[in-house]
Amino acid sequence: MRRAMRSHSELLTGIAIVVACPIVAALAITGGTPVVLAVGALAAVAIGMYVGIRHPQWLAWGLAVVLAFLPFGYFPGIHVPLYLPFAAGILLAAVVHRGEPTAFHPLEKVLIVFVLVSGLSVIATGRSLIDVAELVKWSIATLAVVALLRFPPADLAKFGRIYVYFVTLNAVFGIAVVAADPNHRFIKLFSPFGYGAVDTGRFVYTEEGAQRFMRLGGLWVDPNMAGIGMMIGLALAVVLLIGSQRIVIATILSVAIVLTLSRAAIFSVLVGVFLVLLFHSMRARNRGIAIGAIGLVATAAMLTPAVRARVFSSFGADDAGSSARGDALRAFPGQMSGHWLFGLGWGRPEFKDGGTAFTLNFVANVPLITIYRGGLIVGAVFIALLALGCIMSGRAIRSDSTANALFGGIFIGMCFVALQLDHMVATIQQVTLMFSILLVFLIVVDQDRQRSRHAPQSPTDFAKEPSYSQ
Repeated sequence: MRRAMRSHSELLTGIAIVVACPIVAALAITGGTPVVLAVGALAAVAIGMYVGIRHPQWLAWGLAVVLAFLPFGYFPGIHVPLYLPFAAGILLAAVVHRGEPTAFHPLEKVLIVFVLVSGLSVIATGRSLIDVAELVKWSIATLAVVALLRFPPADLAKFGRIYVYFVTLNAVFGIAVVAADPNHRFIKLFSPFGYGAVDTGRFVYTEEGAQRFMRLGGLWVDPNMAGIGMMIGLALAVVLLIGSQRIVIATILSVAIVLTLSRAAIFSVLVGVFLVLLFHSMRARNRGIAIGAIGLVATAAMLTPAVRARVFSSFGADDAGSSARGDALRAFPGQMSGHWLFGLGWGRPEFKDGGTAFTLNFVANVPLITIYRGGLIVGAVFIALLALGCIMSGRAIRSDSTANALFGGIFIGMCFVALQLDHMVATIQQVTLMFSILLVFLIVVDQDRQRSRHAPQSPTDFAKEPSYSQ
C-alpha cells in the first residue's frame, strides 16, 4: 500500500513539473525581478519535491556540505540561507519516508518537549510574525536531530563524514587566509553566495598591546563560530574516520581551532581531552602518546605570541571580554524582572542586529540566554537536555572505545566551557544546527555503547572502525 502511494505521488509530481515548465519559462521571459524570484522559488520547490521523494538522502548530504563549508551563504540572487531548504527538506523527508516504527531515544524526547515549551513561550510573549519566524527557523534547526536519526545508519554515517570533510576544507581555507591573505580578499571568491558584503576584518583581528594578530574565521567569518564548527567536526572525525585519514584530519582541525584564538573552543577541547585521560581506561602506551601529543601542541602554542597572549589574557583583570560578561551577569536579574516565567521574547532586536546586541551587552551564556528568551520553563528543559547529554557522555568516557570517549569528553567540555562563554548556539540558527548534529552523533555513540555492552568486543583503538559506521 505504501509503495503504491509513493508511486502515485511520484506520478503527480512528474505531471506537475511537466505542466509547470512552459508556464515557468514564459513568466521568466516576460516578467521583471519579482517574477524571476517567484520563478526561482517555484523551480526550487519542484526540484525539492523530486529529490525529497526519490532521493531524500541527497537533502541530508547537501545540508552537510552547506553547513560545513558555506554556513552563512545564501542562494545566488535570492536572499534565502543555503542551509534552510535542506534542513526543512530532511524534516519533510522524515515524515514522507516513514519506515518501520523507531523508538525515540530519551534525549530525543527531551528535545521534543524543549520545542513544545518554546512554542508556549512564543504564544505568551509573541508580538509579531518575527517572533513566530524565529521560532520556526530555530525549531527546524533543533528538530533536525529527530529527522536525521530516522535515516538508515549507513546514510547517517555518510552524512557525518561529508560534514567532517567539508569542515576540514573550510579549515584549510581559513589557514590559507591566515597564512597568505592579510587583507582577507580570498573570501570575495564566494561573493555570489553573499560573502564579502560586510567588513570581515573586524572578525579576524585582535589587538594585544601594539601587536595585531589575524584570527582564523574561514567561511564561518567569526572566529568563535569557526571554533564551534571545527570542534564539532573534530568530535565527529574521531568516531567516523579511521587510520591515517583520522589522524590527518584531526591534526588539521586541531591546528585550525588553535588559530581561531577562540578560548571557548580551545578550552572545551582541552577539558574533553583531560577528562578522557583521567577517566578512560586506555592502554598505557596510548595514554603516553596522548600526553606527549598534548605536550607538543601546548609547547608549539606557547611559542606562538598570538596564542600565548590570547590564552594568558583570559586570566588578566584587563580582559575586556571577561569584564563585559561580568557586567551582563550582574544586569541579568534586573532585565528578567517580571519576565521570569516566559522570557522577554524571540524576535527581539538584540537577536537580529549585532550593533544592538553589542550596545545592550546581554548575557553571553547559552542556558541563561535561553531563559532570557523563553523563560524559566524553557531554560529548565534545556538544562535537563544538557545534563542528560553529559550523563551519556560520561558513560562514553568510561566505555571501551577511545573514539567514543573523546567524543563524550568534547561534548562535556563544550557544555561547561563554550556554552557558558557565548550565546551563538541559542541565537544563530546555523550554529544551533551544528549543535544538533553533535546531539545526533551523541545519541549514535550512546546506542553504540549499549550494543557493545550487550555484545562485548575488544577495546576500540584508533586503527579500528566504529561499528556504527559500517
